[in-house]
Amino acid sequence: MNPKENNLKKNENFINHWETKRGNRVKYAILQSLYFAIPFSIVFQAIESIQGFLTLNFGFKFLTIFSVYFLLTYYVSFTIYEKKYQKFKKQS
Repeated sequence: MNPKENNLKKNENFINHWETKRGNRVKYAILQSLYFAIPFSIVFQAIESIQGFLTLNFGFKFLTIFSVYFLLTYYVSFTIYEKKYQKFKKQS
């Protein structure tokens, strides 16, 4: 497979993947934020104290990480992927 065919295949895979995600921006941002916030809040709490998982402190860590990543995903990541999608769609 030459580089041009490889790039076309990658672009087609991206278009197929993003077409399913772009339908609902809020759902996409919430799921991406959950995938990011759950492991990181667990790691940060384990570093601080293993016994503190059922405390309000853990809840605040989770909510803070979730909120920041949600805003980044909703406004930045989604916009970048949408522009990339539109560019590839025009090329094909």
